[in-house]
Amino acid sequence: MRRGAAAIAVLAAACAGVPGARAETFRETFGDRPITRPIGDALADSIGHALPITAASAGVTFSFNKESHAWDRETDILGQLYLERPRPLGRGKLNLSVSYQWVRIDTVDGQDLGRLSDTRFPIVDPKNGRLFTLPRFGLDLETHQVTTSVTYGATDDLDLNLTIPVLDSRFGMNGVLRDVAKGSEQRARVRSSKVGPGDLFLRGKYRLLHGAWGDLAAGLVLRAPAGNQDNFQGTGTWEPAPMLYAATPSLSLGHGVGLQAYANGGVELNGDDVEQSAGRFGFGIDCAVKERFTAAVAVLGREPFQGIAPPGFFDVARVDPQTGRRFTSPVLGLERDRASAYDLSLGGRMNLWHDTVFGFANVILPLNRDGFRSDVIPLVGIEAAF
Repeated sequence: MRRGAAAIAVLAAACAGVPGARAETFRETFGDRPITRPIGDALADSIGHALPITAASAGVTFSFNKESHAWDRETDILGQLYLERPRPLGRGKLNLSVSYQWVRIDTVDGQDLGRLSDTRFPIVDPKNGRLFTLPRFGLDLETHQVTTSVTYGATDDLDLNLTIPVLDSRFGMNGVLRDVAKGSEQRARVRSSKVGPGDLFLRGKYRLLHGAWGDLAAGLVLRAPAGNQDNFQGTGTWEPAPMLYAATPSLSLGHGVGLQAYANGGVELNGDDVEQSAGRFGFGIDCAVKERFTAAVAVLGREPFQGIAPPGFFDVARVDPQTGRRFTSPVLGLERDRASAYDLSLGGRMNLWHDTVFGFANVILPLNRDGFRSDVIPLVGIEAAF
């Protein structure tokens, strides 16, 4: 859908004779024409959820030793990067992390984002009735994201976290519109970049159970709309998300190797329209090697409750040149169905210095191609526990 939105933006600029470069925001590139504005709105509503945020859980946790009356660091298994662990950080402890992540939108419903076209049945311009096709369209959308995350152990069982992303978003369009009657072509090219904050995240986690069968915690994530939705840097709405986090006990395989499994699940509630909410879940496993390095594998999922737009949202008027029949169908073949997202997360953490400084790296790979997806999302970062 995002991809088609951009294509229509180029189309709108060409039809209206207004250069897309005059737009002050990415969203304004799509103009106010009825055929293009809904697509720009859909892009603005969707892209914020395509920017992953790392887990608030620290790589190291602390437990109070009643015999020595001191805090002991626990670094046997360093934990996942996109799944929360139920084990809390520890009373009065602080964890600070800084990460860099690159997100490029590569496909929409499995199609190359930079090679869309719409040429089979001419589109009817709603302004003047002219027939046109779109023989070429290219959309380029990438985000460089630097995220600072601070986690504080408020009690033995309660963690609080503040996460602040800063985004460098770069947007480009390159399209060709062909007038069917005249055979002439109009070209539109737009490049723009915006730097600003993304949505802020306030997160809390409270451990409910701790025992021989594992750990269970309840979490609450509050997404605050600090990012500019018109520049595809935020969702534009408050989103509370009640969550549950579970983990098995660590299993020692000998020779310094240990395993631990995790599961997360909850509901991401849309503050403006609850029907636009989505379920979030994930399952993962860690493999630790001699308290020095932990490899992490996880499957992450997001299931929207309904489609991204109402029926007919992307439909445009068309004419069959062979029969003269008039009908409507989605521009660029875009669909409004629910865009389920399933991803594979591969990464790890390494103990760099005295159980205090840790480095981490990760890649996210798509397991399906619904909606707008990235071929790969790399992440690198560093964190310190105090």
